Amino acid sequence: MGPDDSDGAGPRPDVPGTAAFGKFMRVLQAVADAPEPATVARLARETALPRPTVHRIVAALTAEGLVTDEDGSLRLGPRLVSLAFRAFDGSLLRQAARDPLARLRDDLDETVHLAVPDHGEMVYIDKLESHRTVRMASRIGTRVSLHTSAVGKAWLATLPEAELAPLLRRLALPARTPHSITDPDALRREIAATRARGHSRDLQENELDICCYGMALRGARGRVLGCISVSLPRYRFEALAPGTVLAAMAACAEGVARVAGAG
Repeated sequence: MGPDDSDGAGPRPDVPGTAAFGKFMRVLQAVADAPEPATVARLARETALPRPTVHRIVAALTAEGLVTDEDGSLRLGPRLVSLAFRAFDGSLLRQAARDPLARLRDDLDETVHLAVPDHGEMVYIDKLESHRTVRMASRIGTRVSLHTSAVGKAWLATLPEAELAPLLRRLALPARTPHSITDPDALRREIAATRARGHSRDLQENELDICCYGMALRGARGRVLGCISVSLPRYRFEALAPGTVLAAMAACAEGVARVAGAG
């Protein structure tokens, strides 16, 4: 996964012989998503796989260093973490955005994210925290919904109709908070508004008391590389002039474009 992937919105291809690998990935993803160390019993419930199957998969993952098992408490292993960070460090987009993203964070002293699309969601490939006391719960690798996140809506607004229409037809719209957009027509209107504004907004739609601005990043020939967001507690979002945030975000996008060869 990375900025050179295809749009990432389509279903995973049905390749013969991958059923066993798919089970391994389900278990590994469940370990990664667990808010606290996982157990075999919990993984079996979350993946809907038989417990003996999960036990065998965990044993294999542990043997390869992809998972660690400390008295039944399962965490991502050092080999997987090392591979992940090598991939992130090797990401051309992450490299191109590193300095502009740091300037954006420092200019506003708010948390900023860098995200790319992946199989109908957005995934954060970089995050720089605000120096203030209120911190975001997200982390590198966090996946967020297209319809509730600022990065997701910013990306949706870049799609031509031929790609957007079939995606919206198959896109589930579960509510993350009472403010989430769950109606397809309302989402269509929000995408149109995002195009007209040149930026997206998340008004407590993904996480209560957190609001965000989002903006797409473009490289050579206008190609969409990914999206950035600025996340603020609601009270700071309401107090800070939008123009201040958007000017800093536009400068960040221009900086990325120059590094990526678009300027």
